[in-house]
Amino acid sequence: MSTLYINLSELGDLQEEVMKVIEEWVHVKKTPVPLKEVIAEMVTQGVKKESTIYSLKILIQKGYIRRAYTISNKTYFVQLRTL
Repeated sequence: MSTLYINLSELGDLQEEVMKVIEEWVHVKKTPVPLKEVIAEMVTQGVKKESTIYSLKILIQKGYIRRAYTISNKTYFVQLRTL
């Protein structure tokens, strides 16, 4: 059985932008970041909802964030690493 290694240091431009939104939220609000808020901020920057969701999935795989909890169809994320 082979081990799957993921390069933790490489982030795409869109993933970096999503991380900046998450970092800003964490520093200002000091709470887990709602998925809805991340999407809303990225849409204002001209990024499609689907692209933002995909970037969040990649950030989870790379260990930058994790899904904190889901309550009544609301998902929240916790930042694990900084840029």
